[in-house]
Amino acid sequence: MEEVVENNTGNYERERVPESQRKRWLSISMVWIAIGIDLSGMFMGVSLSQGMDFWTAIAAIMVGSIVLGILAIGATYVGAKAGLSTGMISRVAFGKNGAALMGLIMGISSLGWFGVQIGFFAENIRGAIAQLTGASMPLWLLSLIGGGLMMLSAFWGYQAIEKLCTYSVPLLAVLIIVATIMSISNNGTSGLATPPQGTPITFGLAVSLVIGVYMVGVVMAPDVARWAQNPKEAMIAGFIGFTVGNSFMIIISLILVKVMDTADLTAVFFALGLGIPSILVLTLAQWTTNTNNLYSASLDFSIVFRKVNPKLITVISGTLGILMAMLGIYGKFETFLSIITVLVSPIAGIYMIDYFFYKEKYEFSYESQLKDYYPIAIISWVVGSIVAFMTSAPPAGFGLFTMTNISALDGIIAAGICYFILTKLTKGRN
Repeated sequence: MEEVVENNTGNYERERVPESQRKRWLSISMVWIAIGIDLSGMFMGVSLSQGMDFWTAIAAIMVGSIVLGILAIGATYVGAKAGLSTGMISRVAFGKNGAALMGLIMGISSLGWFGVQIGFFAENIRGAIAQLTGASMPLWLLSLIGGGLMMLSAFWGYQAIEKLCTYSVPLLAVLIIVATIMSISNNGTSGLATPPQGTPITFGLAVSLVIGVYMVGVVMAPDVARWAQNPKEAMIAGFIGFTVGNSFMIIISLILVKVMDTADLTAVFFALGLGIPSILVLTLAQWTTNTNNLYSASLDFSIVFRKVNPKLITVISGTLGILMAMLGIYGKFETFLSIITVLVSPIAGIYMIDYFFYKEKYEFSYESQLKDYYPIAIISWVVGSIVAFMTSAPPAGFGLFTMTNISALDGIIAAGICYFILTKLTKGRN
């Protein structure tokens, strides 16, 4: 694609990542695994432990994670082959101005979740510090510190995120596995056979929940996959990253809850005498995950505000997210964010079909031929969004019917099919 501005950031927000800067699959896998090791996965494990027996829950986790990995193969292939961010890919699929709308929606979604996750981090880290020291830290201060760390790594771009994840993933894995081994050593494995105590969760619903935790990550996968040396490296990294990254924390928390007979994972760590390591786990887990939310938001807004320096966009976006958390409003608009997230998912169905059938649009020479809008892409996105809303449970949707039990996946499938049919009927003239 074009070089809109001279790149001074080394992050290639508005251009193709040069071949000389591409990475091997292992380092890219580390980024996705790190994104998957977060508090959302921990609490998903808690939910499944209360509604399912252990081995059924394990099966649901593995099925859901493998489905995610398969979906990631398509998205990562496009990202690596095109060498472009999700926002730039949408520019080709939706047109120069049509992409501004898509970038705005994706950016708001990523930035909103960045703010929510900062607040989530602050609440959990405050609880851990209180148990360790008896002191009650103000949420605004913890939000400022945590959000500042996350913004710092996003500011320096993918290179900083890669280094953070490369060093933190092995440390996180060791700390979490040690806690799991200690809990089993102290309490045995009899707790794994304990019947669920909460509201029953069906196998299909469990698979849907597992996929839902990381579904938007699949849509935004090109943001990371564009750094892969080639499509094969990207697809290997994507499959491993999304299957292991999504399943690891859910399975570990499921084991800990069953063995220790408590849904309070912070209390589990403290009961094992791992108070300080628990704070380290909470910090690193959210840092590696949430910095990617801001990274993706900055890439998306760079397509919307094309004359603004990308570094400034990152600072402004990060500051807004931190302020949301500091003011305590992060928990008051999660329904709005869920609605926005539903609007994001169909974009992946469109750009995957667009790339696989119309590769010539992604060559540098095609840039001058890009239109302001491609109506068929926008129509297909509307169709996919409507389907996703119809299959989403209230309050984010209407819950009128189900397809796959995963509204985001429903949106991807519907938008992709619609785009494929319409482009074939018009012989690709969109």
